[in-house]
Amino acid sequence: MKLKTKIFYACCSALCAVGGLSAQQKIQQASVKDRGLVISLKNTDRNTILDTDGLYQCKIEMGEIVRYSFLRMKNEEKKTTENTTKLNVVNKNNLQKLQDTLLLGYGKPKVADKTVAAAAQVAGKDIARTPNANLLDALQGRVAGLLITTPSGHPEAQSSAQVHGRNSFSTAGLSQPLYIMDGVPVDSSIITMLNPADIERIAVLKEAAATTIYGARAANGVILITTQHGQRNQRPTISINQQVGFSSITSATRNFFDNLATPQEYMNYWLKKSPNEVIQAGKLIDGVADDAAASAAKILRKYPYHTRWDKLFYRNAVSFSRTDVSVAGGSRNASYYLSFGHLNQEGTLKNTDYQRYNLSLNLEVQATQWLKGGLSTSLVHTDAQQRVAKKGAEADILSLPFYSPVDENGNRKDYIPSVLGQEKGFYHPDYWAEKYPSNELTDQVLPIGYLIIEPIENLSFKTQAGIQYNVTEGLAKTLPSFVDYHLGNPTVGAVSRSQSKAILTTYTNLLEYDFGIGSLHNFSVLLGQESIQTVNKFYQAQSQGQPTDDLSMLTHGNLNLAVADNKSVITFNSYFSRIAYHYKNRYFLELSGRRDGSSSFGKNNRYANFWAVGAMWKLKEEAFLQNAKWLNELNLRLSTGLSGNANWGNYPNRTLFTANQYYKGRNGFFTSSLGNPDITWEEQQKTSIGLNAVLWNNASLELVCYDSQVYRILSTRGTNSMSGYTTFPDNVGQMQNRGVDLTLSAKVYRSQTEGVSVTPYVNLNYNQEKVLALSYGKQYNIAGDVGYRVGEPIEWALPVFKGFNTDGNPEWYLAGEEEKTTTDFNSATLAQLTGKKLTPPLNGGFGCNITYRDFDLELNFSYSSGKYLLNEDKFNTYNPQFFGGHNFNRELLNQSPLAHRDSRLLEDASFVRLKSLMLGYTMPQYILDQLKFFKALRLYASARNVFTLTQYSGADPEMAVGISAGGYPPSKQFTLGVELKF
Repeated sequence: MKLKTKIFYACCSALCAVGGLSAQQKIQQASVKDRGLVISLKNTDRNTILDTDGLYQCKIEMGEIVRYSFLRMKNEEKKTTENTTKLNVVNKNNLQKLQDTLLLGYGKPKVADKTVAAAAQVAGKDIARTPNANLLDALQGRVAGLLITTPSGHPEAQSSAQVHGRNSFSTAGLSQPLYIMDGVPVDSSIITMLNPADIERIAVLKEAAATTIYGARAANGVILITTQHGQRNQRPTISINQQVGFSSITSATRNFFDNLATPQEYMNYWLKKSPNEVIQAGKLIDGVADDAAASAAKILRKYPYHTRWDKLFYRNAVSFSRTDVSVAGGSRNASYYLSFGHLNQEGTLKNTDYQRYNLSLNLEVQATQWLKGGLSTSLVHTDAQQRVAKKGAEADILSLPFYSPVDENGNRKDYIPSVLGQEKGFYHPDYWAEKYPSNELTDQVLPIGYLIIEPIENLSFKTQAGIQYNVTEGLAKTLPSFVDYHLGNPTVGAVSRSQSKAILTTYTNLLEYDFGIGSLHNFSVLLGQESIQTVNKFYQAQSQGQPTDDLSMLTHGNLNLAVADNKSVITFNSYFSRIAYHYKNRYFLELSGRRDGSSSFGKNNRYANFWAVGAMWKLKEEAFLQNAKWLNELNLRLSTGLSGNANWGNYPNRTLFTANQYYKGRNGFFTSSLGNPDITWEEQQKTSIGLNAVLWNNASLELVCYDSQVYRILSTRGTNSMSGYTTFPDNVGQMQNRGVDLTLSAKVYRSQTEGVSVTPYVNLNYNQEKVLALSYGKQYNIAGDVGYRVGEPIEWALPVFKGFNTDGNPEWYLAGEEEKTTTDFNSATLAQLTGKKLTPPLNGGFGCNITYRDFDLELNFSYSSGKYLLNEDKFNTYNPQFFGGHNFNRELLNQSPLAHRDSRLLEDASFVRLKSLMLGYTMPQYILDQLKFFKALRLYASARNVFTLTQYSGADPEMAVGISAGGYPPSKQFTLGVELKF
């Protein structure tokens, strides 16, 4: 139910002030219990609880004060007198929807329209129904300025996130945002470890006024995760959510395999290109060298099959299930939330199944009027099967179609010999998976505890501690029963076992005081201190010589024993403050500052200062707009600030040595990496101006323009090789991201009589990226397939293909010399900027929510424009090197091979994707009242990655690694679900 901006609480029947008489009061608000209303008598231990009808009873003496405590709002008090017959209570804080209450940058929750720092939020219910293990994948296309990419279809695949563009010259992982869960920093593994049903909401902080208070690592944005909590004075509510469904590879991936050549097309191509190779292959069958056509016919007679290897490698309609059970409630002074979750998702590739178990407990206790405490604990266990990487021709997805995976009796072939001989064959993918088993077991414990002391009104001290403890055990084997069909060599069994531990510990102390001067000036002051330590430990042990599959532990092997381990420690220590002020509930000003220290830097650069200034003007409160009935809200926001980033390895300021090698028979020290004692903080100066409005009570608009400049980018700088290394860590350059976010939603049609509503939405981000400076004053640099030029965005760098000359030979443009070409291919000397941006400039999403009586339909699209991707599969399927090798794309029948890795492989990968589709039915309340069993019942069907519109010819426009290079294509999912509440 939508809550009005002012809530009128009427207490029906008088509060009797004499003789301890009792009175029965009725609160005129249907969702008051959800709002956590607590009714008590000031300076006493007496309070009361609402019944199911919102009624309560209590004994009140004349002159006592009745206190109404609202969830996350300022309390209201009313004093009883002899003449009291009715108490009218108005929440002066303008009670909002729950999702409009924000927890931003430490301290108490704030009302959204009274906070300078803005945030984009996604409700927990929109995430809880996600039919996969990845939380970020559910956010794709829902938040303007947040670019989500999921490059793999593995059930436990991690997504990458970028807020307002790329901020690093190095890998995209260094542009990852900071993740905060219930006020405690956590690492990015949380996005696949946390149960979506345990999330109340996710907020994305993009502006300096919101992120700078987090200091280090906040330069790339902040993602706040708030988990579910119980409510005080709430009877126990049991919730059950059950999903079942199946997954298959997408139609785009199937289309990729549909375009591979048939056996006859393959043979026709080679008869034309190299008939002698066909003759030689035919001769291997019977020793007779027939002509090319006869040899081709002979080969097809021996191999009269047409096998779709993709249907053998990728399983169709693999199962998915998720079960979530929770119970929530609370007494007068305490609340609780307990949940259990289980996810079981089979991978489309065999031996890539994934299981996850979650157990969560959140407790909050109001011990006294001045002391409150809370404890939340999350326990996670995952079991992820891993597929061992291919070696050479083993388990090759591009195998020739005229081979068969079974013999004449229908039994599986463990090994499929090649037309070129036994040693050129390949293993059946199932056999390979069976003989090279591998899996990872992960356990995570995440306890967070806090105490809040309020010695006087409006003054609070909060101390909080959180620990994220991860243990991952990996096991990989080569079973002794594996047969080497290639060369016939005996197989030596092998086992590798590893364990990694990560302990992220955070201690936070906060002091906050709210006060006013008169009725017009209001202040909130926050002081804080925080310490963060990350300890990583790793060990690995290996052995060979295991005698049998059943005796295949480390101890069973006595050959090539090896042990390795390492440890790293990173610490942060921070002090911060914030002052917020508002005048007449109309003008808002916020100042924040933070001093961070990091062990990643030397003593001379260990500490850095960060700051932010933000302001908001509520224009609707001005006289010239108060009579504008069509305008409900209009806020203008402005913020600027400096934030930092220290994410560059463990010890970039130190030159490291290793002592695990021998020199002249003695243990010696060798340099393992170069350090830089002068390396310092990366800094980002960000300024934004935004306008948000609510129109006609059913349309909202938010427009934000931003300019971000990153200084002293953490990367590597080239040096001479006298030390044995050619690079060392340093601050090397400067970048700029400038763009706009737009979010628009409106209820374009609503009929209460017909029970129909239609609410479309659209959001977009357009970002202009620019390199402002490079190391050593360079104007131009190329590293691998990536190119940098001052004044331009980061681009793809490849040899640029011109075409074919009159002799039919390919030509390429010379690097740095316009119009000059060469027929001699050299990827190192010909590589140059292609003009194709590495990061797409336009990204966003759109969709629509439609309701009809008790039915609801939700569609969510994501899109990306100006995206380019290097199609490695095109190189591997348009470049057949010899007869009997790999299959190719049938388009090659009408064009020349792509024998070189150049700009022809760079394709437009812009796309529009129907990310999710959901149809639901909610049982009407009158039926539930008749059943007298359920509080709520909802049935729904959903689909994910339904279809993709793109011109990209590869398997998927988000796959960074091609299928032919071992990439895992994404899947589409279909589920049925039921939600029950008791």
